[in-house]
Amino acid sequence: MRRDKSSPLKARGVGELGIYGVGASVANAIYNPCGVRVRDYPLRLDKLLARMPAIA
Repeated sequence: MRRDKSSPLKARGVGELGIYGVGASVANAIYNPCGVRVRDYPLRLDKLLARMPAIA
């Protein structure tokens, strides 16, 4: 293990824990205005448009 790539406390990869829920937050941010729940990743526009209701 290379020691020159770690922090002064010899910890690595701690920043990954902070972004754990970002995908779910983005999915909820899409659901709130559109009312369409996209449950599989990656979140793409074609998946969102396929689930949108038809305009009357």
